[in-house]
Amino acid sequence: MNKSESIKELATALAAFQVKCGKIIKKANNPFFKSKYADLPSILDEIHLPLSETGLVLSQFPDGDGLTTILMHKESGEWIMANGTMKPVKSDPQSMGSAITYQRRYSIISVLGVNVDSDDDGNAGSGNVENP
Repeated sequence: MNKSESIKELATALAAFQVKCGKIIKKANNPFFKSKYADLPSILDEIHLPLSETGLVLSQFPDGDGLTTILMHKESGEWIMANGTMKPVKSDPQSMGSAITYQRRYSIISVLGVNVDSDDDGNAGSGNVENP
């Protein structure tokens, strides 16, 4: 993780964001495991307004073998940034796109500290334990 020299105002805005942001409900279905998960559109819909109201800006972009996520505070210019890597199952565009979407979901949840129902679309660390 990298950050600006100070993150005092960003931390204050992030705390306000966490109060404003509701629980992200798992709406998408994983038919293979008969489970639900919080998909990327649901997460983005839930965080959009609280981010705006607290002066936070979130940006993500593919970066080599991974995904960079940056959270910025509009007024102070303070920021935190991290890069994560994930190896797609295959190297075709669909697998790569799926890995990016997966990383985006979990990076957003992590950097913002949002409340999501127990979300195991990662299927127990890809041990793929089937839900009863």
